[in-house]
Amino acid sequence: MKVLIINPPWPGKGYGTRSQNRIIKRRGDKYLQYPIFLGYSAAQLWRAGHKVFYIDSVMNDLSPDETWAHVDHLRPDAIFMETTTPSIKFDYQNITIMKERSGGALVLSGGPHVTVFSAEALQECDALDIVIKQEFDIRIAQVLDNLDNLTNIPGITFRQNGQIVDTGTAVLCEDLDSLPFPDRDTIPFERYHEAWYSRLPFINIMTSRGCPYRCTFCLWPNAMYGHKQRFRSVNNVIDELKYEIERRGIREINIDDGTFTTNKARVIEFCQKLRSNQINLLWTCNGRVDNVDKEMLLEMKASGCKMIRYGVESGSPEVLKRIRKGYTLDQVQHSFKLTQEVGIIALGGFMFGFPYDTRKTVEQTLQLAKDLNPDMAQFSICMPYPGTTMYTEALEAGKIVAKEWCEYDMTHGPVVEMKGIAREELRHILSRAYREFHFRLAYFWRTLRNIHNLDEFRRVMRSVLSLLSVILMHRREPKS
Repeated sequence: MKVLIINPPWPGKGYGTRSQNRIIKRRGDKYLQYPIFLGYSAAQLWRAGHKVFYIDSVMNDLSPDETWAHVDHLRPDAIFMETTTPSIKFDYQNITIMKERSGGALVLSGGPHVTVFSAEALQECDALDIVIKQEFDIRIAQVLDNLDNLTNIPGITFRQNGQIVDTGTAVLCEDLDSLPFPDRDTIPFERYHEAWYSRLPFINIMTSRGCPYRCTFCLWPNAMYGHKQRFRSVNNVIDELKYEIERRGIREINIDDGTFTTNKARVIEFCQKLRSNQINLLWTCNGRVDNVDKEMLLEMKASGCKMIRYGVESGSPEVLKRIRKGYTLDQVQHSFKLTQEVGIIALGGFMFGFPYDTRKTVEQTLQLAKDLNPDMAQFSICMPYPGTTMYTEALEAGKIVAKEWCEYDMTHGPVVEMKGIAREELRHILSRAYREFHFRLAYFWRTLRNIHNLDEFRRVMRSVLSLLSVILMHRREPKS
């Protein structure tokens, strides 16, 4: 079967990010993450004997007409696309057009929004044929190989004899070592990277799926990949890195696990095997302040770790408790200090716009960011997407103020009601946070101290330009 995997146009300002984002948003710059689950999907389809094509209209700046011309030319038998909450209106429009322009191809979709609203998706979009819930990359080939027997495939929703059929929830894949490596040929990796990369070629990898923590706002474990963390073996990860080094000469990786530092023994084993296999890479990961210690950090630094991203979220102990982060501000301060002492860049992620936020808690968060003085900081507006605990709580409490799904793209301000802070005001607070944090002498000197070579100088310059694009993005009026 000829299968087209597509990221179609997403109209509006900036670059909409459907894939590989726990916080789905529009970016002012073009540093888009590699869509690794599409890479896994392509690999599974090729393994099953299908022929796979890929179009990314967002990355390649393709207009709708240019995109549909490609679809006309390919005439695929089946089309798959990811969907998200803020893009869903356009996704349904795109699906309808693709069905027509392809000559009636089977259209499948996955992603968090249609996972949560699978039956509604089929009701609202007549051209959509099948929704693959949760881990679509695991089951896409199975679905296409069993179109006459879909009722026996768990975790999908589809049409049959004019009725919508839902087969329940699938068991998430435990044996991650059995999966092929992402197909970085069909889904090319070269143009996807973060603003903070230091060396090219650069790729994203995942060494686990799922997250054991219960943060109420987090989309992936709540809607897609579960709260049980499932690990690839370290040897399997090392094999992927060896393959990518030999085939593509990669020099830097981003480990995009929800939390890489959960299992200390596994982290240390990974670090030691990088060194014993003489794998010389720079790498970054997501960590938590309550499960790193000096021994782990020293091992990570010695094996090439250059940066750890920590989700701090709030400077208010009460807000941290309400969102179930599970750690204290003392732990935050201790782990940032340790990380910087061993020479690893510490990136702090901070959020405004929780339903429990007030002017006081917002200012506490900004002040904590300044006091920590991390090497890098990201500020964002909390988006409780459908499927998260926070969304359900806010909906039941009547606190959802957004009228359209497109308002969940981070440019319209918060989607939940807060105490004494208007939506438009919070957008300005976000822009102010970026300015006040980054335009400080203490931050300037810390940034200079991190520049040890030309690669790091270029990284800093890219980060500065990305920062400016973020500030400008949030100063403009939002458009639907």
